[in-house]
Amino acid sequence: MPAGNNTYKKLAVQWLNEALCFVSSSVVADSFRLRNRQLLVAAKRWYQFKMRQHTLITIFLTIAFGQVFGQSGSSTIYKALETKKFYSVRLSSQTTNGKGTYEVNGKKVSKSTYDKYQSTWKNMETCCPCILKSYDENDVLIREAVSCTDCDVGVFKEFYPNGKVKLSGRYKEYPSENWDDIWARGFCSVPDGQWTYFNEKGDTLYSEFWKDGKFIKQVPEQKLTEIWEVELTLKEETIDKQELTVEQVKDLVVTPKFKNSHKDNVKLTINFEVTAVGHKQNKQSFTLDSFKNIDVTKMLSDVGISSDKQTKFMMEVCNNGFVIARFYLKIKH
Repeated sequence: MPAGNNTYKKLAVQWLNEALCFVSSSVVADSFRLRNRQLLVAAKRWYQFKMRQHTLITIFLTIAFGQVFGQSGSSTIYKALETKKFYSVRLSSQTTNGKGTYEVNGKKVSKSTYDKYQSTWKNMETCCPCILKSYDENDVLIREAVSCTDCDVGVFKEFYPNGKVKLSGRYKEYPSENWDDIWARGFCSVPDGQWTYFNEKGDTLYSEFWKDGKFIKQVPEQKLTEIWEVELTLKEETIDKQELTVEQVKDLVVTPKFKNSHKDNVKLTINFEVTAVGHKQNKQSFTLDSFKNIDVTKMLSDVGISSDKQTKFMMEVCNNGFVIARFYLKIKH
């Protein structure tokens, strides 16, 4: 990942959205057709038509930012944001004996094809803020959001392959002109307000309500088991930036928070990893019960990491094998 306001720097829950993160013009189109039809009926003379057409364009531009790229009746503190394109794909390249190989989403491609996708990383890195449009490898729009690099800071929409809106909502907006380290300021991808989910036909399925990053309710309540946050605590104190000892790690408590009353088929496991430059990584998996017996000192010694080495400690919480939260811990050893 490029540098900048990378959300994986945070010592808090890092939600892994499989869509990773992904405005419909339908509202604009519907509004345009309706108003234009009324305009044509009312217009009896060319002059009147041109005057109303001018009014329509003004209304259209207002709708385009206020309703389509947002939610009906919403307002925004941002003005005249630039729109940038970004390919949301996995890229990898390596050079062996002077010959380069390139991959996009795990498939080998030519250098020119690789460069096409890689070139848009600059758009993401310099987007702060902007309207970032994310496309898949087939140039299909999958997401549109007000962003600052990889942080969402305003309205967003995700799309189905057929172009219909899959999800619309917003993240907390950033009220300052100083965009340095917005995560530390508490404005990086903080859910806020109403999020609405749709089916592939455009019908509303349900809505969720958030307030400053905290989940409020789901209407109507869904039957699917959903965990919206994993809380990590030590002696009932939430772990944020505290420094831990290796002995305290085994006493950490993982508590899932659910969106609704359905809590079936939950199987939580923990992956714990230690890494240091010049050493092999040591990653081990635990059940919640076996984690109480974790020996971090032994994990370090098994790969030769001494106490004077700068070491990274990463803890993942999984549900049925899928990572749902990630913590980077500060541990003295």
